[in-house]
Amino acid sequence: MENNIEQLCFELISFSGEAKNCFLEAIDLAFDEKLEQAKEKVKEGKKFLKNTHNAHSNLLTASLNGQIQNESVLIMHSEDQFMSAENALVMAEKMIKLVEKLTDKYKEGKNEKN
Repeated sequence: MENNIEQLCFELISFSGEAKNCFLEAIDLAFDEKLEQAKEKVKEGKKFLKNTHNAHSNLLTASLNGQIQNESVLIMHSEDQFMSAENALVMAEKMIKLVEKLTDKYKEGKNEKN
């Protein structure tokens, strides 16, 4: 495997990991009802995910240009990390919405009792 392909794989893994960490932190912040901070973490993670998309596009281009002869464990791992980060984004956004709804319902119930 060419050094360039390896570098793209490591970029994918690195940016995906950073993005996923941000999204998981966002979930933790949402559970602590720190919703604005959670949303900021999602924004931060999306910046890393954009870099991941760029590295992934470059990897796909290299594949289409015949620069990748065989799938390697490194390529498969980098793709897996990318998908994992995208899944973490979806979960973070849904968890934030869930906590917002639960918080609103709790406040509504509390107001009805008063």
